[in-house]
Amino acid sequence: MCARLAVAILLLSSCAMRQALPPESEPLPDGWKRTEAGLVGSPMATPLPSGWTLDTTGSRVEVEFTLADAGTTAASLMIGSSHIGFCGRDGRPFIEGALFGGRTLALEIDAPQPGERFTIRVLRQGQELLIDWNGNLLPAVPNSDADFGPVNLRPHRDTMTVHRFEVIGGRRAPTRIGQSVAVWKSGEDGIDTYRIPALIVAANGDLLAFAEARHASSSDAGDIDLVMKRSRDGGRSWSEAQTIWNEGVNTCGNPCPVVDELTGHILLLATHNLGHDHEREIIDRTSEGTRTVWVMRSTDHGKSWSDPEEITASIKKENWTWYATGPGAGIQMQRGVHENRLVIPCDHIEAETKHYYSHVIYSDDGGATWELGGSTPHHQVNECEVVELEDGHLLLNMRNYDRVKRTRQQALSEDGGQTWQDQRHVETLVEPICQASIRRLRWAGPNQSGILLFSNPASRDSRESMTLRASYDDGETWDWEALLDPGPSAYSCLQVLADGSVICLYEAGGYRSIRAHRINSSELPTASLSLIDQTSGR
Repeated sequence: MCARLAVAILLLSSCAMRQALPPESEPLPDGWKRTEAGLVGSPMATPLPSGWTLDTTGSRVEVEFTLADAGTTAASLMIGSSHIGFCGRDGRPFIEGALFGGRTLALEIDAPQPGERFTIRVLRQGQELLIDWNGNLLPAVPNSDADFGPVNLRPHRDTMTVHRFEVIGGRRAPTRIGQSVAVWKSGEDGIDTYRIPALIVAANGDLLAFAEARHASSSDAGDIDLVMKRSRDGGRSWSEAQTIWNEGVNTCGNPCPVVDELTGHILLLATHNLGHDHEREIIDRTSEGTRTVWVMRSTDHGKSWSDPEEITASIKKENWTWYATGPGAGIQMQRGVHENRLVIPCDHIEAETKHYYSHVIYSDDGGATWELGGSTPHHQVNECEVVELEDGHLLLNMRNYDRVKRTRQQALSEDGGQTWQDQRHVETLVEPICQASIRRLRWAGPNQSGILLFSNPASRDSRESMTLRASYDDGETWDWEALLDPGPSAYSCLQVLADGSVICLYEAGGYRSIRAHRINSSELPTASLSLIDQTSGR
């Protein structure tokens, strides 16, 4: 084994590698800067992407870096969701993640001293993964047949200086596009955690961002308010927070807004439960209260809001326990017999079976009253978003709880959301079991296809790698993709601005912030009908 490892490392040392450091012309991820010594990442900086993904072919990685502390930092070389780095508790070298059987293994080798240069080399060859840690050859790790994922460097709680970062083999990772700014950060206004982003474009062009302000912890239960911020410059800067629903120590959450384009009014659907009632208790019917559904209205583009009005009786069945609106945003239908219908994606859990289903609610009178639409024919789905297709049908894109098949599910409706059929997995849209967003970028027109956009953490293993995808055929295939954030990321909400640019409001940094990522129209896909015809036969 040692001889074979030595040969593998020799191959690593002698091959011509691709430079993985960003060229001078490209912007660096948040928290990184260029110095004479190399690229320097500050504590909690966004992981530095190599631009490459290790796939099923033979691949090699070599990185040389120093750490200012090298103690309890959890700095690492990331391959997909797996880590080769330093334990966050005692600083000892470790490996963990799917590549290593889902385990965390401490390495019986010396850790480098602060400021000491060291090298990690990784070779994927045949049925083995071989690792050289600063000259220490580790036992081979059994290989799998799946892609390993993107290669990144993570400073985590340390300051990391990268002297060399090279990759050969694999495939190029999605191009990173757009720029982001923080909308909310943990600790802001005394709030422990901000979660569950939602986004709309008001009729006056302002962007309105909504979130849950979780006062005491990141928990889904407890004292949680609904808050809002406004951007008047296309998501580049944001106002101070406005609290729009505060029920003391109770839980106000799951924002799902929609704009009625006929009146310019905004309808904000949300849920409520007692702060001391937890989800499991509500599902088991051992809680004091239950989950209720409410609507608020604004007639002045979000400057003021009506008192919450409960609509639970009209849109929740007796045998449903847990209930969630969105999260994300609803839509107003633009085509067919249900034109102008407001549609809000929702989910629920049945009391007897404890099965999870997605469903919608809708309004045909501008949000004055709400009716219950159809539920999906099959369970194991919940948080969802809805989009209208070219033919006026609706597509429901859903979080999937099948822990073996980690891909999104979708279903179709021909009657404006009153019934759903053709529920299936979408193989391209991988997910780690998480909420996602789907939105129409444009309708088809002369010499151009319609385009749908989709955002989610594109990983089967963990909530990371916020990715934007595009479909030119109403969600049948997803042929275009771009990376927004290689680091930890979770829930998201997409909206399209009047100038054709796109904003993705998403959770970043392990729920430490909610960021608005702006993608200019020039960075977005622009496939024409003639190109689609030539390449796919459609």
